[in-house]
Amino acid sequence: MELRTLLSDHLPNAVVAAAIFTLYNAYTSGFSDPVTIGFEFSSYVIAIFIGFVVITPILDKAFDSATT
Repeated sequence: MELRTLLSDHLPNAVVAAAIFTLYNAYTSGFSDPVTIGFEFSSYVIAIFIGFVVITPILDKAFDSATT
């Protein structure tokens, strides 16, 4: 897949999920430092995006082979 296709497919979902995780962590742990919030959000976006990019082809291949 092209990088442009990967970004348009998975990055919006990763950003939304990272925002939810960051807000939850800010609410439960009570940190309010902007640097900490920015670092948490960035690390969540990167990790979730990589997870989507890695797991999507695996799931597509698994379900395509099961249906044929």
